[in-house]
Amino acid sequence: MDYPDAEVINMARQARQLSASGIYHVMLRGINHTQLFYDDDDRLAFLERLAHLQDEGSFKLYAYALIGNHTHLLIEERTDGLALIVKRLTVSYSYWFNAKYQRSGYLFEGRFKSKPVEDDAYLLTVFKYIHQNPVRIGEGIDSWTSFSDYMKAPVLIDDEFILKMFAGDKDAAREQMRLFLDAPLVDDADVLGTTKPKDLADADAIERMKYVSGHWNCSSLAELDREERDRILCRLKEAGFSIRQISRLTGINRGIVQKAK
Repeated sequence: MDYPDAEVINMARQARQLSASGIYHVMLRGINHTQLFYDDDDRLAFLERLAHLQDEGSFKLYAYALIGNHTHLLIEERTDGLALIVKRLTVSYSYWFNAKYQRSGYLFEGRFKSKPVEDDAYLLTVFKYIHQNPVRIGEGIDSWTSFSDYMKAPVLIDDEFILKMFAGDKDAAREQMRLFLDAPLVDDADVLGTTKPKDLADADAIERMKYVSGHWNCSSLAELDREERDRILCRLKEAGFSIRQISRLTGINRGIVQKAK
């Protein structure tokens, strides 16, 4: 089947922020929380497509993390623009994935997310955030991230640019980088530039929760069927609401909120 541009599925068009440096933090997510990676073969297939595009000179890859239903990339445009890079990557992987699992339809969420990276301080914050993503779900920092590429001979990433920020000598730079990544987790708001709803007063949080969930009575979420309820709970957690606040404002048990996928 034909796949449209990754910009156009069910999302209102807004001008994408351009990066003067050409460097972006790119976030790709499975549509309706669809898993992008069920096994190691899936992850390898995705990385092979990244490698192919990078070999063509489309971009330089500085960091990646593959996390179940989403992935984070830190890339610098080269011969191709960001939208074309993402389109080529997602279309190629979607064809492969759909053939393997005998499915059809879209695999990736409509409009991919990207944030321009304009200075070294923010670059390192994003770099840390990407590598710490597996840690947030109880896995190791080297679990399908570019961490191993930096600690050994690089296979996929361009390691020179980042390592030079830590030290001139590669071994010293790797040790400094490891210590940097072992530091406390980066806050979502520091990377995504959002005000976290969990910091809102309950009255304001309720209004925002109504908008995010599409339901005008928060307590009605508890009455939905499990699949729809969990889908909305995931959306609320992704929007930054704390599990505690979601539970308090909806009346849904905290354990249910925490386990919703």
